[in-house]
Amino acid sequence: MPEVGAGADLGWVKVRLEVPAQGVLEVEALLDALGAVAVSLEDARDQPLLEPDPGAMPLWAHVVVSGLFPADPEFPARLDAARSAWLAEAGYALPELLIEPLADADWTSAWMQHAKPLQFGERLRIGPAELTDVTPFPGASVILSPGLAFGTGSHPTTRSCLARLAALPPVGAAAIDFGCGSGILALAALLLGARSVVGVDHDPQALSASADNAGRNGVSERLELHAALPDAVTCDLLLANVLAGPLIELAGPLAASVRPGGRVILSGILADQVDAVRRAWPTVAFEVFLDEGWACLDGRMSQ
Repeated sequence: MPEVGAGADLGWVKVRLEVPAQGVLEVEALLDALGAVAVSLEDARDQPLLEPDPGAMPLWAHVVVSGLFPADPEFPARLDAARSAWLAEAGYALPELLIEPLADADWTSAWMQHAKPLQFGERLRIGPAELTDVTPFPGASVILSPGLAFGTGSHPTTRSCLARLAALPPVGAAAIDFGCGSGILALAALLLGARSVVGVDHDPQALSASADNAGRNGVSERLELHAALPDAVTCDLLLANVLAGPLIELAGPLAASVRPGGRVILSGILADQVDAVRRAWPTVAFEVFLDEGWACLDGRMSQ
């Protein structure tokens, strides 16, 4: 496996591996858990699909899954540990992983080449700043720069959260976006009528991307960003598009931040993890919404 040096000029690396179609969700979850800031899929024998249409599912028999990671000198060791854990738990080894340096501009150009606006409900549209047909859209449009933080609206986990926000706009709500990434959910909430949002992410790149995108959308004054959840913060709406593990482990402090009767939207959950997440949040009555094997939970905190 190639080594990623701390002193390399390129700040990002891409990990690629080919898996059967039925293994895509598990590998996506693995790359997310390792800290991927973006994940893409492509046919192992054809062209990449970085921005699938809502509801679309690749039907390829073999899929190349790629993840974008910061060029951390400790990353190869973490990747080796993850491969060993996979072997112990799944009983079979992951296919060969290729690591290659990647210039920032290359990833942005690839994203832009395939990007297209995504629409949720009658009012919400998501698209990159470089696509001029986003701006004239009547209602709440979120204009994004792809940057290097996860969250462009195309992944089922993000897509489901956006659909839930569009279905029931958070007018007048004070919200928390835990694991804010690019800020896409925070921006959507604000442009759909939320009074304010506290965005939380331990990754400085994510906080920078959220701040930049808030400026592009004219909502900087209503978005407050933190590297950790502030002790005294409370909200009417909690958004958390992370993974099932953190949603279970942090259920206590996250639930404590939601006022009685407040709304909770959780995502990043595989369908077979729903029951475990629900058990960790006994005071919330959730509805479950499925998209391509991923679940989004939307419910109300008990009074």
